Amino acid sequence: MTVRQLSLALVLLLLALAALACSASGDGGEAEIIYVSATPEFDSEGNLVVLPTATPTGATPTPIQPTPNPTRESPQTGDQYVVQPGDTLGSIATLYGVTIEEIQTLNAQLIDPNTLEVGQTLNVPGGGIAYGPDFKLIPDSELIYSPPASYFNVTGFVKFQEGFLRAYSEDVSGEVWSGVQIVDFVARNYSVNPRLLLALLEYRGGWITDPYPGEQQVQYPLGIQRENRAGLMRQLLDAADALNYGYYGWKYRGRISLALSDGTRLFYDPGLNAGTVGVQYMLSVTTPTEQWQRDVHPDGFFETYLKLFGDPFAYAYEPLIPPDLKQPELTLPFGPREEWLYTGGPHGAYNSGSAWASIDFAPPPPPDELVAVQGSCYISPYWVTAAASGIIARSGDGYVVLDLDGDGNEYTGWTLVYLHIDDHERIAVGREVERGDQLGHPSCEGGYSNGTHLHFGRRYNGEWVPVQCDECAPGVSVPPLMLGEWTVYGYPGQEYQGYMARDGDDGYRQADQSREYTLNRIIW
Repeated sequence: MTVRQLSLALVLLLLALAALACSASGDGGEAEIIYVSATPEFDSEGNLVVLPTATPTGATPTPIQPTPNPTRESPQTGDQYVVQPGDTLGSIATLYGVTIEEIQTLNAQLIDPNTLEVGQTLNVPGGGIAYGPDFKLIPDSELIYSPPASYFNVTGFVKFQEGFLRAYSEDVSGEVWSGVQIVDFVARNYSVNPRLLLALLEYRGGWITDPYPGEQQVQYPLGIQRENRAGLMRQLLDAADALNYGYYGWKYRGRISLALSDGTRLFYDPGLNAGTVGVQYMLSVTTPTEQWQRDVHPDGFFETYLKLFGDPFAYAYEPLIPPDLKQPELTLPFGPREEWLYTGGPHGAYNSGSAWASIDFAPPPPPDELVAVQGSCYISPYWVTAAASGIIARSGDGYVVLDLDGDGNEYTGWTLVYLHIDDHERIAVGREVERGDQLGHPSCEGGYSNGTHLHFGRRYNGEWVPVQCDECAPGVSVPPLMLGEWTVYGYPGQEYQGYMARDGDDGYRQADQSREYTLNRIIW
């Protein structure tokens, strides 16, 4: 047998073992899937080329130079500042290198200097401006559950690690979930890259390589030490929301600074990308300045990522959102001639940290006897329908995810996300649907809801696409959310506040969000 033949035999053996792994399941649940290359590569001498597995102890590769981003406009000294959540006069004064009294002198409207309103504009005197580091940590596609992330197998990666995560389990709403299940759940629902979550777990808690982390790392593996936030699920939920808050806030809502736990406030360097800003913000949560500076240094979190997965910029997928992106034609997500209420303006697609990419509809009122039995979270007899043709990429836990490009991958191209769809008669994964086909009944299932409604949003390449940009970064734009003749608008800086409008044959109509006002009934 030649070397090439021996190598090929080895590959076939690996494939056979992988097939066994796919078909076997010790607990009767879903089988673990281990991905191997079905196309072996050989060098010029006929030897099998084996790609090295990235491990925490491996050699640190030479970082790839990230693609330059359009530089965001820098704040100017002696200019105006828009108050952001968490701001105080003291933190703003520190940010600009001036005193509180100097700010008060220029702002006679500050009747109570201890009370600032988010969105309020303040005049600031000239002074020095404090910037954070300019080192880029990850590309945007490594924060988002993007096309490159969709081929990463969390189970297969964790299985060959020695750390605490591999054997971890936790009670989640009365069910025992493995650590892998929790990572996968948070990554998919928040659309945050699972590689990033794992790297943060390693950096803050050592959970990937250390079988016996300390007590604090076990309770708070992401270092977010807040009341009632112990355990992997709560830590990852908070971390994912913080990552999204930084990412989408920088990219779409004009957030240009962050506050650390010791009161220090810094402007993000204007040359950063949204992915790096997202990580910088998440690492700033509950962290004092000195530690945070180490975290975002090349020898901090970045080094951990390198050791686990190699250079993050090798996974770069650019651009995630093309500047000329067009939304495909969509209809309203319910049947013709039915009157639904527009009940929620643009808001977080999954928690408030994400892009304000979703809106809410309530179905026509149910019979009184149904509410009397089931309460406000009843299963509506009305159907949610497909707003476009495609294939069902995910169905379960209240979700229906409709993939519009037909490849069945919800993290490539356009996808529509429906939430609070009851499991009764909910469409199965893998089904091909046409525009108007029935998907399921609205309820309260999945996420958080105190009343039956449909939560509807859109994504492109895994990124939540907001209804609009309040203050987009340079070179960033989004197509309007249009459903038939209706266009969705949000009030800048006000989550859940907005309206739908159309200019049809019967004249202009506008519907604000409400469950009671009959003019908010939407029909097509």
